[in-house]
Amino acid sequence: MPRILISMLLVLTFITTACSGTRRLSQSDIKHYHTLTDKKLAENALAHFINFNYYKAIDTYAIILAREDAEPSRKAWARYETGFCYYYLKKFKLAKEEFVKVIHEFPQPEFASQRILAEMLIRKIDEGRTQGI
Repeated sequence: MPRILISMLLVLTFITTACSGTRRLSQSDIKHYHTLTDKKLAENALAHFINFNYYKAIDTYAIILAREDAEPSRKAWARYETGFCYYYLKKFKLAKEEFVKVIHEFPQPEFASQRILAEMLIRKIDEGRTQGI
C-alpha cells in the first residue's frame, strides 16, 4: 500500500509541476538555443508560452534580450512577453518591472504597441485587477 501512495504522490507532483510551468530550460536546450536565429527563438518562446511553460518562455526570451545584435523589434516583444509570462505566473511585481522596462527601453514610435499593452497591464496591476487579462 505505501508503494502505491508514493507512486501516486510522485505522479501528482509531476503533473502539478508540468502544469504550473516551473521547469526551466536545460543546459543542453540553452546551448542549442544560442545557435538559433532571433526569429526561431521567438517562435520557441511562444510555443513554451502556449504550452504553459512560462519559465521556459522567460529563459528563451532572455537569450534574445542578451544578444547585442538582436533586432530592436524582437527585443521589444521579448521584454513585453517576459512581463506577460510573469503576469500569468501571478508574479505581478516582476511583471510590472518588465513592463516598465518596455516603456523606458523602447520609447520610439514603432514600439507604441508594446508600450500601450505594457501600460494597460501596469494599470491593472496597480489597481489590483489581475484576474484574467
